[in-house]
Amino acid sequence: MNNEPILSRGVWRHYQPGEQQLLAMGAPAVDARLQGGIVRNGLHEFFGAVKMDATAAAAFALMLALRLAEPRIFWISGDKERQASGRLYPPGLAEMGSDPANMLLVQAADLRDALRAAADSIRSKAAGAVILEAQGNAKLIDLTSTRRLALAAAEAGVLALLVRGDAVPMPSAASTRWQVKSAPSTPLPGSAPGLATFDIDLLRHRGGIAPFAARVTWNHATRSFYNTPL
Repeated sequence: MNNEPILSRGVWRHYQPGEQQLLAMGAPAVDARLQGGIVRNGLHEFFGAVKMDATAAAAFALMLALRLAEPRIFWISGDKERQASGRLYPPGLAEMGSDPANMLLVQAADLRDALRAAADSIRSKAAGAVILEAQGNAKLIDLTSTRRLALAAAEAGVLALLVRGDAVPMPSAASTRWQVKSAPSTPLPGSAPGLATFDIDLLRHRGGIAPFAARVTWNHATRSFYNTPL
């Protein structure tokens, strides 16, 4: 684990080797339940509540990555994922608060190559966050492969996010496991579409935090979530 300063939404800190690094979501109620946030240098899993929520899970993971002070993001997927969910849309990324120029899309031939690319990208420390997209109940994503990603993330100080589309949660080495689904948003003035809102469920926390449910809304201007009443 490196000892480089990390900026968490405007506050510089120096982390000592072995110290746990946390990334706050910005929503006070959620961060309180998480005792400060999710592990910044760890692996986290995101599942859609139903098949159609795979996009919501991917969007939520990307927004978490945008919480980083310098959100240089690698998005890695195989050919099966490209066929199932399409490609990232730069104007849409910009509307979420992302700078498409700070994102690198890695299109691997298959999931095996995508896993290798994800591990190599994490170890390289070239990105602040690495997002790996996988479709279906892939046997390659098991305790062994996720442990490799988790160890690499811990050593490199990189946020690793695993998005599982149309899959059922199975044992893994992820620090947290989340279920995500889209939720109704409040229309903006002039009946404009509201901000992206999600119902999130913490399914598992390796630190022993009890599962909980919450509704959060993303503010693209501040790159932060805030609490929304269920």
